[in-house]
Amino acid sequence: MKITVLGNAEHDQWFARRLQARGFAVSMAHQSEHPFTHLAGAQAGPGLLADSVLIDTGPGSIEARHRMAAHCSEAGLGYAELAGQWQALGVPFGFALFVGTDPDTRDALTPLLDALAPQAGAWLPAGPAASARFAAQVFDALSMACALACQAGWSQPGQLPHTPDWGAFFLQQQQLADKLLALSQHYLSLFPDETGAESQDPWQQLAHFSHPPREQEHFSANLARLIVLALSQREAQQAIFTRLMPGAG
Repeated sequence: MKITVLGNAEHDQWFARRLQARGFAVSMAHQSEHPFTHLAGAQAGPGLLADSVLIDTGPGSIEARHRMAAHCSEAGLGYAELAGQWQALGVPFGFALFVGTDPDTRDALTPLLDALAPQAGAWLPAGPAASARFAAQVFDALSMACALACQAGWSQPGQLPHTPDWGAFFLQQQQLADKLLALSQHYLSLFPDETGAESQDPWQQLAHFSHPPREQEHFSANLARLIVLALSQREAQQAIFTRLMPGAG
């Protein structure tokens, strides 16, 4: 597999170092050699070229990655996206990877993905193009929710514990939930062909999501449907928050 690093993004240099340490031949290319530098409507960004597959590692939006997959198809290239919180420690220990691409491309890239991950198979196949970015954003939102919960009861070292401001905490959680709901609804709108009657049935949704990610055809879509199912119950959520507020009857 011939791997070329496109551009000078720091995280792509980290990827290159890890792949080289595992026996892959990696070369560097100037940004002007990016396959979409001169293509109208396609924005060249960070990434790798593995044979004839563009691996998008940039911070692009869900929509941008969805469009880039179409540009690749028109240009006769395969497309895959990687999403995650890239850190330099990934060079010796491996990177946490969300992967979005079609099944055939995913199979072809498995040796590369196994090499980048902490160990073989330790990466999440999220579904088609744009799915990796969506899954990473959801996990970031869940991490933020946990961080807000910790901050609510945090006391400075040496100080006595204080009573959390539950009103502010619940408002923060509700605002985060609103953004997560909007993100999930928007993601599902990119895949209108997957909105059949079965996908609307809550029990079918739970059944699909109960399988390991590798056994799901579209992990991110199943995740988005469950988020919409859970967060659309606004009146029930508000009733719970109201009962939990200090002074509630």
